[in-house]
Amino acid sequence: MASDADRESIPEAKLPSEYDALVGVDSLVHGTHNPRRVTPSEELRESIAEVGMSKPLIVRPDGTEDVYHITDGWQRYQAATECGWEQLPVRIYKTALDALAATETASIVREWSTYEWAQYCQSVAAELEAASTQELAEMVADRTVKSPRTVRRYFDVLSLPEDIHPLLVDGPAGTSQQWTALKHHNSEVRRYDGLSWTVAGYLARRQASLSQDRVTGIAAMAVEFDHSDDAMEFVDRAVEAVETPLETVRKEILFGQQHPRYLEIPRVAVALDRDEKQAVMEYCYQHRRSLTDVVTETIRSLATDVSEES
Repeated sequence: MASDADRESIPEAKLPSEYDALVGVDSLVHGTHNPRRVTPSEELRESIAEVGMSKPLIVRPDGTEDVYHITDGWQRYQAATECGWEQLPVRIYKTALDALAATETASIVREWSTYEWAQYCQSVAAELEAASTQELAEMVADRTVKSPRTVRRYFDVLSLPEDIHPLLVDGPAGTSQQWTALKHHNSEVRRYDGLSWTVAGYLARRQASLSQDRVTGIAAMAVEFDHSDDAMEFVDRAVEAVETPLETVRKEILFGQQHPRYLEIPRVAVALDRDEKQAVMEYCYQHRRSLTDVVTETIRSLATDVSEES
């Protein structure tokens, strides 16, 4: 527990009922095993400013310096320091594994993203020794609420090039450099919902024979498929036919063997005033037609006209 001298710097009512010590903010750093890097909400800042902290940070000593790694409580750390706190209450665990186990227990009521769970499991794995990846997945599963199969998928997906990670459903936001690299392969990549973990895991297991650039390109185009089966078929063909341009493979999956006959219409936003937009929507409703059908018919009519003129 903290000493009476330490307690005097922060009102008792604003401290948790139990903690090991009060540690100066300069001695606390974001832990290398911490799965979360989320910035605090305004509500959390206001709560700490007015009420204080109900839970201590979970930390482990650096081992070589007078520094503690925060494995749980990074948002609280940020919010408290912004509120002017110079010391924070902590629970100290001697090893990374102990700190990680306490982190999961303390955070189990909070919804982690799939990517955060994957990072957490990978951090646990980094502290363990196993003869094989499967054995390692089983050991991590024993220490978490996840199954060995899920943990193994996490390992597979995180083995993909980091530039791909922002594409993942619930993945990281991504840097401007990462999105620039992805757009090099698919200029429309940010328009899609994301790469499912099932498809990403499937690609990861097939990546050994490919260049990193090919793997990144496959992922950037796989997001265009609405169904996982189609996306995995795309992955299969892209892996097997490494000399075939990915755009050709994509069209083969989307349109079948007749893909040379199809003209793809680019996604564009057309500027219309309110009345014009409303008129188009009413036309589609009254004629029970989708906007896609109307555009398709218009393009076919244009193709007929220009063909007759030539």
